[in-house]
Amino acid sequence: MDIKNQSIHQTQDLRLAQQIVLARKRIQITQLQLAQILGVSVRTLESWERGTRKPSSAAQTLLKLFIHNPSFVVRYLMY
Repeated sequence: MDIKNQSIHQTQDLRLAQQIVLARKRIQITQLQLAQILGVSVRTLESWERGTRKPSSAAQTLLKLFIHNPSFVVRYLMY
């Protein structure tokens, strides 16, 4: 991967990370609550929110749905 493409991917990963945080804060839930809803550890969610780890493609799909409509995801995935 050349430097330009690498930079684009890093920017997209950071944007996803920021969007996760904003969506979570918008509906006022903690990292622990969101991690439990998504079925991941708090450490995993933290790393996604910091942009230090990239979610799997399945997790990215779920996160994009959460970003677009956080209340829907919380309502239908709560235990």
